Amino acid sequence: MTSESTIPTVDLTAFSSPSTHSDADRLAAGQSFVAVLHRYGSAKVTGHGFTTDEINEAFRWNQRLFVLPYAEKMKAPHPPGPFPHRGYSGIDHYAVADTASTSTSSDRTTGSRKISDLKERYEVGSAHDDHEPNIWLPEATLPGFRAYATSLYKGLSSVGAILLKAISLGLEFTPQEDDALQHLASHRHSQLRLLHYPAILQARLAQDEVCTRMPAHNDWGAFTMLFQDGNGGLELQDPETGEFLRAELGEGALVVNVGDMLGRFTNDYSRSAVHRVAIPEVETVEEKGVPARRSMPFFVRPEPPHTVATLPRFVSAENPGNYEPVRFDEYGALVSKYHYQVGNI
Repeated sequence: MTSESTIPTVDLTAFSSPSTHSDADRLAAGQSFVAVLHRYGSAKVTGHGFTTDEINEAFRWNQRLFVLPYAEKMKAPHPPGPFPHRGYSGIDHYAVADTASTSTSSDRTTGSRKISDLKERYEVGSAHDDHEPNIWLPEATLPGFRAYATSLYKGLSSVGAILLKAISLGLEFTPQEDDALQHLASHRHSQLRLLHYPAILQARLAQDEVCTRMPAHNDWGAFTMLFQDGNGGLELQDPETGEFLRAELGEGALVVNVGDMLGRFTNDYSRSAVHRVAIPEVETVEEKGVPARRSMPFFVRPEPPHTVATLPRFVSAENPGNYEPVRFDEYGALVSKYHYQVGNI
């Protein structure tokens, strides 16, 4: 069920423009941010340091990329299997499943159902990531794309660092706790995904038994930052009511979704967010169908061998620990293999 409600918006300008704000401003903004993440597992964020012009430029490159002929895009094909998770993947590249029934970070491997996969994507990582090297289009295919995508990755990584500062201050972490938090984010192991969801004709919706753009799922990194165009579609599940809330973004806003690693780190004080990209019920869709959608998630993740353990401050007799320590690469290998099989990566 989808509600007309939405998650709150938090302004983090006090962190992205520190010279014009006081320590009290930053504390208040950080506390507001972690309060929303605690309640919803997600938050809409403004004042994050990535300008509206930069967002618009990113979507212009998204359009230039995905309007290329399929044969040109396949000059940088995603290899078979989940690793390295780089390059271009076309529509229906994966079998897709709805994993809403397995929405906790401790269970990702049962209870799914196959549906239609209606998106294409291009994956980009750090230029310094030896674990998953990038797969680039030839320069002649899309001149300037490699340089731009490399710069975009760096810019979004900087936004992720601002969000970490807000979380740390909002929870009033000690220096030791802050150091542990910083290890959830690797500047060379995060992941940028450019996404295009083609328009869907009304007749296609009427024919398909089940049809979605992205089924309900969690992300398994620390957290995800996501920009989407004006056509929307992102929905976030309220952890208390089970309803899905629309995440329509105002100009310049992004959505932050808590991932499994931050959920484990905080013993679910900030819960890993269940989210999906939905389309309207067929009877509500106009004859011309559902318009195309473009989005840009950036997945903030630890180094592969890093062990994520719950901070002691989140464990007590009244609130016992939910998770054992886990190496991110081992957890990621298990979960990404499953998500690759069902199409959630």
